Amino acid sequence: MSYGKTLTEMIASPEEVAKNVARLRLVGANGPEGGVNAMYPAYLPVWEKSKLPDWEAVPYVDPGTRATPDKRNLFVAGSMHREITPAIGEEIWGVQLSQLSKEGLDDLALLAAERGLLIFRDQEFKDIGPERQLDTVRHFGRLHIHPTMGHPEGYPEMHVVYRDPKDSTIARYTKPNEVSSISSVNWHVDHTAEVQPPGITFFFGLEVPPSGGDTLFVSATEAYNRLSDEFKTRLEGLQVVHDNTDMLTHSASLGGPCRFSPQKRNHPLIRTHPVTKQKILSIHQAHARRIFGYKKEESEYLFSFLNDVLIKGGDFQTRAHYEPGTVVVWDNRVVAHTATYDFKGDERRHMVRIAAMADVPV
Repeated sequence: MSYGKTLTEMIASPEEVAKNVARLRLVGANGPEGGVNAMYPAYLPVWEKSKLPDWEAVPYVDPGTRATPDKRNLFVAGSMHREITPAIGEEIWGVQLSQLSKEGLDDLALLAAERGLLIFRDQEFKDIGPERQLDTVRHFGRLHIHPTMGHPEGYPEMHVVYRDPKDSTIARYTKPNEVSSISSVNWHVDHTAEVQPPGITFFFGLEVPPSGGDTLFVSATEAYNRLSDEFKTRLEGLQVVHDNTDMLTHSASLGGPCRFSPQKRNHPLIRTHPVTKQKILSIHQAHARRIFGYKKEESEYLFSFLNDVLIKGGDFQTRAHYEPGTVVVWDNRVVAHTATYDFKGDERRHMVRIAAMADVPV
């Protein structure tokens, strides 16, 4: 299945664009307010306020269904790879993502489903330009557009994660390197309130601090496997209410974008991956709100326990460290993750995320 572009071509006319889009200041514009000397100025974020049609469910065929079991189209001659831990993660050298065939990308989808997290080293991906970057990820599905966050001008499918303490223009939306609690760790799965939440996700650094700023990952597949058979039986059939209203309300309160309507829907607590057929514990601390049909105290009790399984699962967690040329790929259905704001306050961290929407959870 081929997925066409999902940009602002969904908007009917230039007149409607002019009516709905109110440009905010471009972070990194030449001047005293930051972004100065950014290595990749074309990827600095804008917070434009276009209103887009809400996503509707479309047929989806996971590219992993076309993959070869031995990943022969991914692990090309001269490449190397190793398991990061037995439960999660694969580190890969000698494979250029920008040069993979469609068959190689299919194999990548299967490996990400099996291992959760893939770390590709020494990549040219950050330098091939936004069109090729988007086309690569579009192989895995419709490209997600973040409802509230900044993106490079003209490319709303790219979510820019930008931290620069010298840049005051982003202070109205994010507070660089400020942590309001003891730890910055906040385990979550991206955009689970969508009708078809993201699956394969690419995350790459344009400028990275020499240490810190890693992303932690935990296998939600292995978390499910660790539960007793009796307890698994009790979880079957339960639904989780997912709601992103707070995210949009917060952005609106700051004068920021709200590109889509708030989304609220139920997805299974235990979902099944369409390729591996493995079951996944689909719960986290962000847009997953409560167990549908449970009373408040009952839901909080079960939520607390299941999130503890993920949070305390050090033996099925790992950490991705970003070096120049690193591209991290994960299957958003089978892992949860968290940023860590442990790097120094005087360093720029400039990252880009591109995510492909996947299947309706079942």
